[in-house]
Formats: sequence, C-alpha cells, structure tokens
Amino acid sequence: MRRIVVMTTGGTIAVKQGPMVGGAVPVLKGDDFLALLPRDEVELVFDEFANVPSSHFTPARALELAQRIELLLMAPDVDGVVVSHGTDTLEETAYLLDLTLNSTKPVVVTSSLRPVTSAGYDGIANLSNAIRVAAAPQARELGVLVLVDEQIFAASEVQQLDSQTVQAFQAPETGPLGRILGKTLRFAHHPQRRQYIPSSRLEAGVVLLRLVQGMDDQLLRHCITDQVPGIVLETFGSGRVPPWFMPTLYEAAEQRIVLAVTSRCVAGGLGDDYGYVGAYHDLRRLGVLFAPHLNGIKTRIKLMVAMGAARSRDELRLWFQ
Repeated sequence: MRRIVVMTTGGTIAVKQGPMVGGAVPVLKGDDFLALLPRDEVELVFDEFANVPSSHFTPARALELAQRIELLLMAPDVDGVVVSHGTDTLEETAYLLDLTLNSTKPVVVTSSLRPVTSAGYDGIANLSNAIRVAAAPQARELGVLVLVDEQIFAASEVQQLDSQTVQAFQAPETGPLGRILGKTLRFAHHPQRRQYIPSSRLEAGVVLLRLVQGMDDQLLRHCITDQVPGIVLETFGSGRVPPWFMPTLYEAAEQRIVLAVTSRCVAGGLGDDYGYVGAYHDLRRLGVLFAPHLNGIKTRIKLMVAMGAARSRDELRLWFQ
C-alpha cells in the first residue's frame, strides 16, 4: 500500500462559513478532509503546515514548505506528497516547489475554486484525484504537478487564467500533461522546461514591474533609489520597452541591480529583428536575463530562488540560459 502525505496550507479548499466573522475562512483540517475522502487503497497521513488564505502566503513560507516536503520525500516509506493550497498564489508556490525540490517522487499541488458550503464544491474531487496522481508510478520524475478539474499540469507551465470557474488553471503554450479519465490516469507528454536550482534561501526584495502604454520610469527610479536587488520587467510583445526607459535601465545595471525580462503576453517567447530604440536588441546589449517562456509571476520567483543560490553573476546567468 502506497503512503501519501497530504500537506494542508488552507485556501478555498479548506474554507467554510465561520460563525464569528462575516464571511468564509479556512477552517477545515486533516481529519475533516479524511472524513470526506473515498477509502482508496492508499495510506493517508495529514500534516498541517498552515491554515491561511493563499493571499497571505509569501515566497519565504513557500520555501519553508519546500524544505518540509524535501524531508518527507527522503523517508523511504513516503511515496508522494499532496499539497492543498489556495488558488490566489498557487502558481507561485507550485513553481517555487518545482525549482527547489530534487526528488523523483511525485508532488502534486491542488486547490478548489468553490468553498465547502457551495453546491459546486470541487475540493474533495480535486484532492482525491491529486492523491491518485501522487500514488501513481507514472507520475514519478515529472517535477511538481498541479491537479485541478481532472487535468494535470506541470508547475512550470500552468497559469491561473480565470478567477471564478473550475477550469481556472491552464497551460497556454503546452496544454495539460495529462488527465483523469474515470479510473484511468493518462499522460500525453512530459514537462518541456523543468529546472532544479539548489537554493536554501531567497532574495526576497525582487520587484515585478508590468509595462503599460505611456508608462514613465518613475517606479523604476524608485527601485533604484530603494536599492532593490532585482527587477523583473514584463515587457511589450517579444521584449520591448519605451525608448525613455533605456537610460534608467542602464542606470539600474550600473547600480548592480539584476534585471530580468519576460513578456506580458501569455505565449510566444522573446526575440525580434527590430532596430529601433528599446527593442529586444537594446535589452540584449544591456545584458539583462531573459525568461522567454515564463510569465512575470514565475520569473520573479525564479530570480528570487536563483539569486539565493548563485555565488556569482556568471552562475546566476547560467540559470537563465
């Protein structure tokens, strides 16, 4: 019999109406989930890491969670781990786990878009399916997975594209790795860009800036004044900024602030042949780090982890090649 540890962190999957507050809050714990789950041929152990909304989570807490999971996975009698998590920052936690865990055993993150008091509560179905995936031999060596609405995604590829529906999570460029089809677990492909960064600390001060039409460089200058360690820019298209950004970006680089660039587009990557000021060639000449297949949310997490691990600028650059 396979042994799966379920790490609970709170979120909508654990939410019900509280008698002392004006709305629903995370209250369900391991015993509550165990009473609702079907009795499959899996030994379940529940471990409460937290019981908070995921909007209260931080990258530092996610790294603590990764370190707790790493210890669990080292135990020979543990076959996999499931993490129940809120939807708001699930994408960030799952990707940080994927970057920092180094085990062949399955780790599956799941959630719920509906509270337990809702007629459409999807939490137990998601949790039950996540346990099935974590116990499946074919889920080994795939990195951290995300299971929502009977679809299995790579943590490095999944994004939350909707704030309400149970189909909220998708992988726009690659699609799901696999699906739950009745009692069958079927994988279509493996993660394309999985990466492991051996980091025991984070650079917590990394800032994410999303560019919009006509945006001035005021926020960028504030970052320089505040001496932030790193800045992620969600640029236009395939890697372009307004021309008036370039002098300030050079100033940031001179101040040894690490600059990483991705696109604000959902898919497509980085790189173009344009010759005007602020196009991709200017950013490449500046020496920024490129994250062509990550959104800004994930690029920030990766830069925080990589800066925590790197002993030099050259080593940091290797993580972004």
